[in-house]
Amino acid sequence: MSAIQFETPENVQLSYKPAGLGTRFLAWFVDGLIIFLCLMLLLFFVIIAGAVSDSLLKSVTDPLREASEDFDPSDPDSAQRILLYLVGLWMVVWGLGSFFYYGISELCLRGQTFGKRASKIRVVKVDGFGLDAISILVRNVFRIVDHLPALWIVPLLSARSQRFGDMIAGTIVIEDEPAKLAGPRHTLAKRSAADARFRFDAGQLKKLRPLDVQAVEQLLERWTEISADRREQFVTTIVYSLCQRMDCEPPPSGVDSRQVFLEDLLAAEYRRQNRLLG
Repeated sequence: MSAIQFETPENVQLSYKPAGLGTRFLAWFVDGLIIFLCLMLLLFFVIIAGAVSDSLLKSVTDPLREASEDFDPSDPDSAQRILLYLVGLWMVVWGLGSFFYYGISELCLRGQTFGKRASKIRVVKVDGFGLDAISILVRNVFRIVDHLPALWIVPLLSARSQRFGDMIAGTIVIEDEPAKLAGPRHTLAKRSAADARFRFDAGQLKKLRPLDVQAVEQLLERWTEISADRREQFVTTIVYSLCQRMDCEPPPSGVDSRQVFLEDLLAAEYRRQNRLLG
C-alpha cells in the first residue's frame, strides 16, 4: 500500500502509510473486548449496588414481564419474542457503549483507542490538519452503518482502506510507528532536561498535535537537505505557529536559535511520552 503525502499548514511535507486491514481488525477486536468487559462490569455493579432507578428498571423489566406472562414453553413464537427483545436491548446498550468509547477515546487520546494504541495505528485527517471533534463524531455515527454486511467490502475496495464513515468524515487510519523514525528521535530522546536551553511545561506540551511533532521531526531529519532560504522559511513558519498554539514566547531570531528551540521541544515531548508509557 503506497504512502500518503501531504503538506501541513506549516508547509512541511509529511508522509504516512495507511494501516492495513489486518492491523485494524486486531485493534477492533481488542476494543470490542474492552467494551464487552466494561459493559459486563457495569452491569455487575448496577445489579449489586441497585444503582438503577425504579422507573428505568420498570422500563426494562415490564416488557419482559408482559412477554413472560404470555410465554408458552410449547409455543416457539413466545420464546422467539423474548429472545428478540433481549438481543435488541443488548444491541442498543452495545451500540451506545461503542459510540461513547470510540468517541471519547479518539478525542482524548488524539486519534487513538486502546486497541489502536496497542496496534500502533492512529486516526488522522486526510488533509493533514488535526483531528477535530466533528470528524470524530461523524466517523463514529457512521460506524453503525459500516456494521451492515453490505458495506464490509468498502475498505477492501478503498485505495486507502477507508470505511464509509472515514470517507464521509475525511479521516484515515495510518500506521503510527514513532520508534522507526531515524535521527531526531534516537538522538533527542536521550537528551537530559538539564541540557535544555528552552523549557516547556506539561500544559504546553499537551497542546501539541501528533502532526506537529512529526512535522518537526521530519524538518530536523531533512535539515541538511533543505536549502538555506527554504530552511529559514520553514523554521520561521513552524516556530511561530507552535509558539502561538502552546502560548509561549518565541525564541530569538536566527535559524540556529530556532533549531535549538525545536530540538529542545522534541526532547521535552519525548521525555513526556516516556513518562506516560511508564
